[in-house]
Amino acid sequence: MALGRLRQLLRDPSAMTGAGLLLIMVALAVMAPVLGGDPYRVDPANRLLPPSGQHWLGTDETGRDLWTVLLFGARTTLGIAGVCTLIAVATGYAIGILCSYFRLVDAVMMRVIDGMMSFPNIILVMSLVGVLGAGIGPVIFGLTVVLVPAIARVVRSAALAAKGMPMVESARAMGARDSWIVTRYMAPEAVSVAIVQATMAFSITVLSIAALSFLGVGLPADVPSWGGSLSAAQQYIAVAWWIGVFPGVAILLTVLGLVLLGDGFRDVLDPRARTRRAS
Repeated sequence: MALGRLRQLLRDPSAMTGAGLLLIMVALAVMAPVLGGDPYRVDPANRLLPPSGQHWLGTDETGRDLWTVLLFGARTTLGIAGVCTLIAVATGYAIGILCSYFRLVDAVMMRVIDGMMSFPNIILVMSLVGVLGAGIGPVIFGLTVVLVPAIARVVRSAALAAKGMPMVESARAMGARDSWIVTRYMAPEAVSVAIVQATMAFSITVLSIAALSFLGVGLPADVPSWGGSLSAAQQYIAVAWWIGVFPGVAILLTVLGLVLLGDGFRDVLDPRARTRRAS
């Protein structure tokens, strides 16, 4: 069945387009030291130069090569987003499964999650980073915290649906242990929604990192980032359009790739989506 779903995903042109865009961005981030120069080298004498053979995407307001800044900005953005997504999905998955089976845990954790989800994500992240201080560590912690509630809720819903299946009721009637029921029936049913949520969380984190850098919150000013380049473009867009356009395109392509890939995973892994498409 897993092989059949993989073939179905590979036949989806939108999903493959998204996967291609994401792979390109990841490859550029990995190859940044080879494809680019020194992202911290400033050259005030050559600031705001337009795209040319020497500087493919021009230079920014400090004279840094924008191509190099974007490459290392991809390493920063994708690296932080990847770490946040992995931790958030693992944590949210565990919380969702526990809440779906144990009522006391559900009563406590869902109220905490409801309270966290009542705040806009960006406000909550900025508050956490403001308390913990600037740096990559606080940014990772803050972004992970805001991702967990939504993932936990979706996983909980999927596990609750599995909990009501006849085979789970039969296993409980036969005296099966809670741990066996959870690991054998409920946890596997929530894997598909967790995968879809991972792609959504990744795209949300990419946008959040760009927003934080744009606002000058969290990441140090000398760390190359797409949002930092967009922030500088506010002042120089009239005379140096490339400072804002190219980072914006990088963010657009990354998020578009993640959304297309996530839609493909949803169509393949969600039985209701497959039924709607077949009808």
